[in-house]
Amino acid sequence: MQRSFWRNLLVGLVILAAVGGAIWASMDKNEQQTSGSETSGEEQKKDPEQKKETKKPVREEKAAEGFRAPDFTLETLEGKSVTLSQNDGKPSLINFWASWCGPCRVEMPHLQEAYDQYKDQVNFIMVNTQDKELGMKTFLEDNGYTFPVVVDQTEEVSQKYSIFNIPQTFIVNSEGEITKRIMGSMSKEQLEEIMEELTS
Repeated sequence: MQRSFWRNLLVGLVILAAVGGAIWASMDKNEQQTSGSETSGEEQKKDPEQKKETKKPVREEKAAEGFRAPDFTLETLEGKSVTLSQNDGKPSLINFWASWCGPCRVEMPHLQEAYDQYKDQVNFIMVNTQDKELGMKTFLEDNGYTFPVVVDQTEEVSQKYSIFNIPQTFIVNSEGEITKRIMGSMSKEQLEEIMEELTS
């Protein structure tokens, strides 16, 4: 009788221990899942913040290297509107010039060669200042220049870009940031180097 009692007691304790162990294991698993879910949620919350931190800040418009190029819209001699920001995802070369400017005349053949070679990869915007339309057309036709010319009749764009002497050239990347400002006439070698950097 006593032997049977102790046997039953031992079996009961074993069963109780097994049930308790199963309950504990189940609770521990739930806690791990909950903890994992919370961690995952925290990581998801952090991701947008991390993306915001890596996003390049938009700089103010200023006619200087490292700043966003002042936007403008000017008309060509044919009456077509050209807007700098509508660049089709390509870099731009902006050149301020006039037909009476000696240094401008020196670099014009180099700019025409660059235009012929890179016009599909780079936007060329030749901004004429202070010329009369007839004299400008005659100059372009006599020299066989075919690059796009826009007219800054009011000199508003020239003022935006702080143009006090010409020629001046601005190189603008596809994101609208000025990467180079060249004052004075460019040599053929200098322009070739700039074009290679832009299109490499």
